[in-house]
Amino acid sequence: MKAILNTGRTVWQGEAIESGKDLQMYIDTAAICHMNKDQMNALGVKEGDTVKITSKYGEVVVYAVETAETLPDGMVYVPMGPWCNHVVSPLLDSMAMPDFKDTKVEIMPTDEKVLDMPSLMKRYGKVGLY
Repeated sequence: MKAILNTGRTVWQGEAIESGKDLQMYIDTAAICHMNKDQMNALGVKEGDTVKITSKYGEVVVYAVETAETLPDGMVYVPMGPWCNHVVSPLLDSMAMPDFKDTKVEIMPTDEKVLDMPSLMKRYGKVGLY
């Protein structure tokens, strides 16, 4: 399914960041793709299933969730953060922040696992303290 990806912060994600980015709580609030029910039906996925999001910048596996608010037709929403960063433009365009809006993506069901923070960072090549 083709879609336009938009991102931003959520209240739940902000709460989880304060608790720790290496906790399951953060994964549950940031490694997700909000979709309308009709989009989920078209993909044949239900809440909690994994989906792969692919753009010209990369790909990432996240959990599908039904959005509480109706999204415009053809749009999906992933909270800003490490999972989303795999599929948005890395170019900063002199703003010191990636472009988190209007990214063309393809979404498909997958059996692949959602990576935890240490595994995701290793994929970036930044292992730090992990």
